[in-house]
Amino acid sequence: MRKCQTLSILVILTCLCALPAFSQKSTFAGINFIFESTSGPLRPGLGLAFERQITKHSGIETGLYYHNYVSTQYLFFQGPGGPTPATLTISERLLSVPVLYKFFSRILNVSAGPAFDFYTGWRQRNKTAALTVTDHSVDPNFSVGGIVKISKRFPVGNKIFLEPELRYQVNFTFEREYAGFGVAAKYQLR
Repeated sequence: MRKCQTLSILVILTCLCALPAFSQKSTFAGINFIFESTSGPLRPGLGLAFERQITKHSGIETGLYYHNYVSTQYLFFQGPGGPTPATLTISERLLSVPVLYKFFSRILNVSAGPAFDFYTGWRQRNKTAALTVTDHSVDPNFSVGGIVKISKRFPVGNKIFLEPELRYQVNFTFEREYAGFGVAAKYQLR
């Protein structure tokens, strides 16, 4: 797994270093507020976005996103009166680095590409005296997936844009799916 992790990091760094080599039409940086679900309620996330439009219709998008995955398990433990049902909910924190090709059009923009998730920690969401988790880990702590996004950019000011999006992310390593929406506030650097 170390080889896969090293190769993925090299791909990310190569793509990020190659970005300035292109003669771009526009460069944008911003913040993205996302709301995703993995079969339960929508969970908030936050990201820093960076985008370069290389030609009229093509560009590259990347960033650093924080999101979480919540898993719920239904258990029975031996209580004083016999088997007692309990619900255990764990929230895993992840940092995601997407490397996306972005197609620009007047109607909609479409982004697609790989995403690299890094596990950063966890916490128990429903602590009870009878059931407390003292240790939780994920193996591997690095995973690979893919993202597809559909968005539309709207000018708000001279160099400020809002870009709402619909997003779908799949994690191939853990067979997880995220679906949701987001709103990016972007500033045109050049």
